Amino acid sequence: MYIFHFLRGEAMLYSILKSAAVFLLILIGFILILLLPREQEITVFSAFHVEADYPFSFELYKERIQDFTVYIVTEKGLGDARSGRPVSEESAIFVKRSIKIILPAFMVSMLLGTLMGALQFYRRKKFSGKLQNFLSWLFSSIPDFFLFIAIQYLLILLMQQGLPHFKLYGHENWYSFLLPLISLSVFPFLHMSRFTSAALENEMGEEYVRTTYAKGLGDFKALLHMLWNCWSPILNQAQLVMLYILSSLPIIEKLAGYNGAGKELLFSITSNDEIKALSLMLPFLFIMFITIILSQIAKFWLMPKGRA
Repeated sequence: MYIFHFLRGEAMLYSILKSAAVFLLILIGFILILLLPREQEITVFSAFHVEADYPFSFELYKERIQDFTVYIVTEKGLGDARSGRPVSEESAIFVKRSIKIILPAFMVSMLLGTLMGALQFYRRKKFSGKLQNFLSWLFSSIPDFFLFIAIQYLLILLMQQGLPHFKLYGHENWYSFLLPLISLSVFPFLHMSRFTSAALENEMGEEYVRTTYAKGLGDFKALLHMLWNCWSPILNQAQLVMLYILSSLPIIEKLAGYNGAGKELLFSITSNDEIKALSLMLPFLFIMFITIILSQIAKFWLMPKGRA
């Protein structure tokens, strides 16, 4: 038993170290992409002949990397933003606003999506289950930004019909995060619902399922056993869910006028503010890394199939 636990601990440590190495490589890759020369050079030949170019050379690229390194070493960090405040302090404000969307969207997608998938599987032979499957397929084919615009338009129409008016844009009100949260949660929620239903379907041929039915324990007991044995592949989807949420966040925040880290990241990249872009990207990468680590720990220590 001691050897078994030791081997499991070694395997988990190796998996965490591998994830940490991948995280470091992604961070370095992002910095190298961020430092690619993007300054525009405009050459005026005459009043009617103007050419714009984005020159690139390895010498210029190397110079930008050296300047970035010297800046980090000199400032002993990210330094001050253009507003005069420390970059880390200013970025923390935007990140806190985005966390109000990211974490609830993740919890809704993973927990409610899994429960909805189990319910869909449980009712798969009934009309309600088939209707749920069709609606899941229908809404998952709609892009989140289109869904967001459609919800906004619907709310505007309802306000014209007497619904109490409230602000659809901005971040100032307590409810400002709700609309981006709903739009951002739909696709990962439906993904988890479909995945859970498919994972349970794959368990139907297992011996323990036939034994459960043979003992006369019924569909619900069988479903609980199957769901417990599906936790390992379900937890593997946590990485994909978080990746989708983080990658969709900037465009949703921009459409909502929600001044969070995603929207500010887009602005800092387009304005060639590499330091601020890095300060906003680091928390996203760290959240992704923590999601991977926690899902791996849960899979190794809690779930039956993760112990194999």
